[in-house]
Amino acid sequence: MGLKKNITNRITVCQRAMERSMLGVKRRDRIRNINIRKKTKIQDVTLKIKRLKWKWSGHMIRGKEKWNKILTQWYPREGNRKRGRQQKRWDDDIRQVAGKTWTRVARERSEWSRLEEAFANWQTDLQKVKKHQIYEKF
Repeated sequence: MGLKKNITNRITVCQRAMERSMLGVKRRDRIRNINIRKKTKIQDVTLKIKRLKWKWSGHMIRGKEKWNKILTQWYPREGNRKRGRQQKRWDDDIRQVAGKTWTRVARERSEWSRLEEAFANWQTDLQKVKKHQIYEKF
């Protein structure tokens, strides 16, 4: 399960506020976020989180048999999740980029690091598309 939309939004808003504070810019100055980001040259925190998730999942799968690896690969016998649980699992978004056999792909470090950029960009591009679709409705 990745970051939920409202948590991602809160983190982004907080980062933007910190960047404005670093530059001494107020919101009423109406300077675009893109221009502030160019001045501060700080990486987007949500992109960093997604890259760290990708790196950690590769590290975890390459490691010895530990509880986190076992839990990641475990699926319930019935195949269904109980009522009230999230439909997406932690590794579902990784599967969409690396495929169903992502655990095999993760063992090859060069291939895994090549897919890291694709994963991070895919996630952020997907969020941008969803935001754009929401704004088009209004």
